Amino acid sequence: MRFIDVIANVLADVLSKFTGWTGSAIIAIALLTLGVKLVLHPLTRKQLRSMKAMHALTPHIAALREKYRDNPQQMNAEMMNLYRAHNVNPFGGCLPLLLQMPILWSLFRVFSRPGVFSGQTFFGIPLDKAPGPAGSSFLSPDLWMAILRQPVALLLIVLVGLTTYLQQRMSVTDPQQAKLFVFMPIMFAVFAVNFPVGMSIYWIIYSILGTLEYLLIAGRPSAPSAVPARAAEKPEIFSQRPRNTKKK
Repeated sequence: MRFIDVIANVLADVLSKFTGWTGSAIIAIALLTLGVKLVLHPLTRKQLRSMKAMHALTPHIAALREKYRDNPQQMNAEMMNLYRAHNVNPFGGCLPLLLQMPILWSLFRVFSRPGVFSGQTFFGIPLDKAPGPAGSSFLSPDLWMAILRQPVALLLIVLVGLTTYLQQRMSVTDPQQAKLFVFMPIMFAVFAVNFPVGMSIYWIIYSILGTLEYLLIAGRPSAPSAVPARAAEKPEIFSQRPRNTKKK
């Protein structure tokens, strides 16, 4: 795709300049990762704040699910009312990943280009190569034998999964979304088996920066309050039984 090629060429030029300035491909990857995070920061800042507000609504979301468990249509309508009343985007946790996809695909192309790192390695492993033999199946014994002979490669795969888990655990607060995202760390760890090593290093740094970004903007996750301040002001969302004003 032409759009991906344009992004890949821009990123390759930036990576080449960083490598030339620093003399280290690892530092160049770290600087490139920081640059990508800074570019995406304005777009994710609002989403992170929305996700924090979503966390405060957790008790009410649970109450609505319990109240309307036999009426899914009404439950969804009431939950959307709740989100609108508090200006919360329930899919805020998805946006940073969606914004990353074109960049990830472009970086995969860049990091796979022969000679992009001028032969530099990470503890003896070429940065533009995957840890295992090229074209190996995930279930291939040869692939895992090659990885097990390189403890650093195995560590990178584990760190890809672990940092992805930590970032998702930090930012996804809705229990239903958390169930959907539980497979993400495993999926990215599996991908890392066939990622160029430079790509795995990029993803680890990006996930760590994403976690720090969440802490700086949204703060540390805390137990949601029993009653968000504005919830009591929205009687149309949390209906109450009318008082019996009839005189006996």
